[in-house]
Amino acid sequence: MVQGHGTTGARHTAMARSRPLVLSALLIGALATATGCGTDEGEGAWERSGGSGAAHAAESARSVESARAAESAAAPAPKERRSTPSGDRTAAGPASASGSASASASASASASGSGAAPSARRICSTERLKLTVGRKDVGAGNVYLPLVLTNTSNSACTLTGFPGVSLLDADGALIGEPAARRGASHSTIPLSPGGSASALLHTLNEGVTDTPCWKSATSIRVYPPDSFRAMKVAAHSFRVCGGVFDVEAVRSGGGV
Repeated sequence: MVQGHGTTGARHTAMARSRPLVLSALLIGALATATGCGTDEGEGAWERSGGSGAAHAAESARSVESARAAESAAAPAPKERRSTPSGDRTAAGPASASGSASASASASASASGSGAAPSARRICSTERLKLTVGRKDVGAGNVYLPLVLTNTSNSACTLTGFPGVSLLDADGALIGEPAARRGASHSTIPLSPGGSASALLHTLNEGVTDTPCWKSATSIRVYPPDSFRAMKVAAHSFRVCGGVFDVEAVRSGGGV
C-alpha cells in the first residue's frame, strides 16, 4: 500500500513537471497563429486603406527621381545657342535676294507699263461721228451703197472692223435679217477731224434670182465698229433682192 502511494506520487510529480512544457508549447503555437493572422489582416486592411498603394507610389517616385538624376548626369551639356547678328550675310542673303527679285520685277512692270506698252487708241464713238449714205452703184447685177462715217470732233479717232447694219420700215420694225459680214477686216482706219471712212452695203438687182425682194426700207440703222449705240440714216429706196444682204469692213474715204 505504501509503494502504491509512492508510485502514484511520483507519477503526479512527473506530470506536474511536464505540464509547464506543454503549456509553453501550446502558448508559443497560439502566439504564432495569432501573429500570423494579425499580420494577414493588417496587410489586407493596409491595402484597402491605400497604405500599400501610397507606399508603392512613393517607391515609384523615388525610382523615377533616381532615373532622371542618372539621365541628367549621363546627358551631354546643351550647346550654347549663338544668336545670329542682324547683319549676318548668311541669314539675310535669301531674304535680300527675294527682295531684290521683287524690286526688279516691280521695276520691269513699271517700265513696261510706262514706256513699252503702246498707248490705247481713241475709238470714234457715235458722238464724234456723222452718218450719211454715198452714191449708189448699180452694175452687173449687183447693188452697192456706201455708208459714210465722218469724224465731226476736234481730235483724231479710229475705226476698225465691221459695222452692224439693219433695215427698218416706217414703223421702225426690222426688215429681214441684219447684214452679214463680207470679206476680211481691214486695218485700223485713223480719222482726223473732218475725215471719213465708209463701209459698202451689198445686194442684188431685182430679177437676178428667183428669190423675191424684201419690202423697201425707210431707214438704215448702223452700229459703228466698237460702238453699242446706233445711228440712223434714210434708206434712199434701198431694198434687198436675191436673198443677198451683206456689208464690208470700213475703209478710208467716202466710197464709190
